[in-house]
Parts: sequence; C-alpha cells; structure tokens
Amino acid sequence: MDYPRSIRFGDFVLNRTRGCLQDSSGTERFLRPKSYRVLEVLAERRGQLVSKDDLVQATWPDVFVSDDSLAQCVSDIRRALGPEGMGLLRTVPRRGYMLVGPGSEAEEPVEPGWKRWMAWTSGLTAALIVAMATLWLAQPRDSVVELSAADGAVVQANELITARDWRRRGDNEEARGLLEAVVADNPGHAGAWASLGLTYWLEVQHLAWGGGRREMARALEMVERAVALGGGARSHRLLAEMRLLSPFPEMRSPVDALANARAAVTIDPEDPDNLAVLAQALALTGRSDEAVLTIQQALRLDPTPQDWHHQVAGLSYLLAGEPARAAEELGPLYGAGTFANARWWPGWLFAASLAHAGRLEEAAGVVTAALGHRPEQTVTGVAQSFDGLADESGLAIVLEGLRLAGMPG
Repeated sequence: MDYPRSIRFGDFVLNRTRGCLQDSSGTERFLRPKSYRVLEVLAERRGQLVSKDDLVQATWPDVFVSDDSLAQCVSDIRRALGPEGMGLLRTVPRRGYMLVGPGSEAEEPVEPGWKRWMAWTSGLTAALIVAMATLWLAQPRDSVVELSAADGAVVQANELITARDWRRRGDNEEARGLLEAVVADNPGHAGAWASLGLTYWLEVQHLAWGGGRREMARALEMVERAVALGGGARSHRLLAEMRLLSPFPEMRSPVDALANARAAVTIDPEDPDNLAVLAQALALTGRSDEAVLTIQQALRLDPTPQDWHHQVAGLSYLLAGEPARAAEELGPLYGAGTFANARWWPGWLFAASLAHAGRLEEAAGVVTAALGHRPEQTVTGVAQSFDGLADESGLAIVLEGLRLAGMPG
C-alpha cells in the first residue's frame, strides 16, 4: 500500500516524514502529537465529514477520552493554521469535523542514504514495539482494568444525567454513586469531578429535589476542582453557568462566570453550547451587543438549536434594543406550561419584548397568565427574582416592559 509522505491542503503541507505541519514557506507550525494525529486523519479524508467517534478511535485507540480532549486538539490545529487557514477546518455541529480545500498527495525526494537509515530505524522501531508489547503483556493488568472501569462508570453516569429532567431524581442519585466511586479511587479524574458537581447543581436547580446552599457549595467545589485538573471546555462552561445562575447571591460571581465562559470558547470556539453560555454571561453583565453576535454564531453552527439557545437569543436581543427580534426568538417557546416550570424567566422576557415592540395587548395576555401561576405578583417581585441580572440598565428594560404590559407595582 502506497503511503504518501506528504499531504497538501490549501497553503499547508502535512509532512509525514518529519511528523509536522508546514506552511507555504516551509516553516513548521507547532502541533502536539495527538493534535498532529487528528489533523493527519482529517487530511487523509479531505472533503469528507469525519465523525468525532472516528477521530477519537484513530487518535486514542483502546483508550477512553472525553470530547474535551478532541476539542482541545481541534483548537490546537486552528491555532497552528492561523488566520490564513481559518476556513480549512470546519465543524459540523454534533457530528464531527471536515478538512476542506484543494490538496494533493506526493512522495518527497529521499536520498539513498536516508532510505537506508529509514529502513534501519523502521526495523529497530518494529523490534522495540514487539519487545515493549511482550513486556506490557507480562505486567499485571489490574491498573488497566481499573482505569477502563472508571471511565466506563463516568460514561454511564453521564448518560443518566444527560436529560436534566426534574422527574428523574433517582437517575441523578445513581449517577452520583457511580461518580463518587470513581473519584475515591482516582482523585485526578477531572471528568468525574465535573459530572459529580453537575449532580449537585441539578439538585439545586430542581426545587422539588430540595437542594440548598450545602449542595450548591459542593457543586462549585467539585467543578472548580475539575477545572484545576484541566477538565477542559465542559468544566469551564459548567462553572460559568453555576457562577451566573446560582440562586444564592453570595455564590454568584458574574466576573468569574464571564471568565470561565470565555475560557470554554477559547478551548472549543465552535461548540454552540459554549457560545450560548458565553452569550448569556455577556448579556447578564451589560454586554448585550457582544452577546447578540455570540448567540448568532451559536445559532449558525447548530441547525437544530436547543430551546435554551433561543432563550439566550431573546434575552440578548431584548437588552440590545431589538424587542421585535427578541419576541421572534421567545414566542415559539411560550405555551401553557411557561410559567409553571423552569421557563418562567423567558416568559417574563417574552412579555417585556412584546410590550417594547408595541404589541401591548399580547403582552398583557402573557402577564395575566403569569399572575395565575407565579408567586411574583408585582414588578418589584419580578425584579427580586431577576437578581442574577447584574446589569441594572438591562433589568430596567425588562421591568419597564412589564409595566407597559400592565403589571402592577
């Protein structure tokens, strides 16, 4: 089987003989070994969508890693390609990545002496691999089994808590038990700490589960530990969400939330969830114009965005002075259960957006429905429930819209 020594794409060359990426001038662009391998797989399949699973399998065979590991490699590649290679590596949301651009495969000229040296080192490498494999097989396998079991437990736990459904507290508790066992045996497992923190954060979020300050403090402690251990974009995103939306004022920190949201986007700039959390942090800290640009990017990347992405878009548009666009984003989410579950704050935003857009009768209807379901019966009460909105001018926009809609107080 012919093995091309170099692969060209755009103005870059993947020099497989030297194991490096070179630009048009022949200058080497630094890549870590795993990042190089990800790029190599993408280059071999130029113009084709390569799934995340395929990339992980090719780069970390027989080893469990999280999506964050792959995302960090993709970020490394983007940095190495720089501005001139910005359009070469594309993300297909929730599916994988694709390397685009014209390319070719070519054999590099190899001197006879170099060929002899390569043949000798290839033989030596093969001998070393055989010797190391024999030695590895002779070693006790307990530690390998433990690591595999730990990663499998984290995967199982994450599947249990993915739904974030308030009716599934038993799943949350089962996931917690699995994760506690993992961190007890492997305290350096960042992914397990982040997921364990999430189980406590869900307990706080779902009021029926009775989570309070103690659970909130434990959630923060565990996710902060995950971040310190290098947990990647997911850990930063989760910490940003918690610091932004904690129901306990002393545990909120808009500054920390914004910093962690930016860190998540830096690690993986094309994950729609990272961008949506950053947009929310920007909107709630008085940076609504930047929030609009950020959430627009998230919506472009995901052809089927989640409801909470539309919620953030509505918030961003409203605070940026575009109430008609805010109503367009929030309107499809409004329904009979809007003020009876976790979507209460988008309900208030929808009413305010309609009012500011001049649709006062519709706004009044939303407020009337809210008064039959929510404990807040006045504008002052709504202001207290929106205490996570750190920007006073933004809060004033929401409250003025509710007054226009006829809400008392």
